[in-house]
Amino acid sequence: MNPASALAPATIIAVIGAGRLGGVLSRALRTAGFSVLGPLRRDQSMPSADIALLCVPDAAIPAVAFVARSHVRLVAHVSGATGLDDVDVSIHPLQTFTGAETPDVFHGIGAAIDGRTDGDRELAAELARALGMNPFTVTDRVAYHAAASFASNFVLTVLDAAEQLATAAGVENPREILAPLVRQSVDNWQSQGAKAALTGPIARGDEQTVARQREAAPDRTLFDALAAATRALKDRA
Repeated sequence: MNPASALAPATIIAVIGAGRLGGVLSRALRTAGFSVLGPLRRDQSMPSADIALLCVPDAAIPAVAFVARSHVRLVAHVSGATGLDDVDVSIHPLQTFTGAETPDVFHGIGAAIDGRTDGDRELAAELARALGMNPFTVTDRVAYHAAASFASNFVLTVLDAAEQLATAAGVENPREILAPLVRQSVDNWQSQGAKAALTGPIARGDEQTVARQREAAPDRTLFDALAAATRALKDRA
């Protein structure tokens, strides 16, 4: 197979995995003009196709890829942390999904790509671009995926703590009230970097206020860890 020729209009892509990302990807691929089978549950019979795109948990990739090999020309997965031991191509959309998004959710986001050969990597880049994504490569997949968790999952943990504190303080609709602050903080981080954007009592050296905040925090272990990390950020050379 010549991977660069795989993305013709008649390309058939079987999306395996009927979870959040599988459904969104299937809709987006159809909108981009591909012939799509699925999303299919991983326990369904594997259809014949040009590409099998595995949207399954990382632990399931080896078994599903093994079955797909006899039915497709090329096997790809969308995992951010898993390598290419069992597949030819990897395309990881750097975004969080609920499953209800429209196909344009991929427009403008990054996609970490990889492939066994130069042709495989080019195919991955072409497929990412066909969905409106910006492909890039990484040298350490685990570190990259950890960065994504910090930027998304861990942020949500911190925001949940903020919501609980604001609710305890009597704030109505805390998410709506706090969201502009969160958005501005992200904008400042994007344009200036974290240290330059840092504000608040730790940045000012006001440890008395920090101590009072700690007394109000329901999870002091989390507060202490974040405060220590923020002090380290403030003092970073």
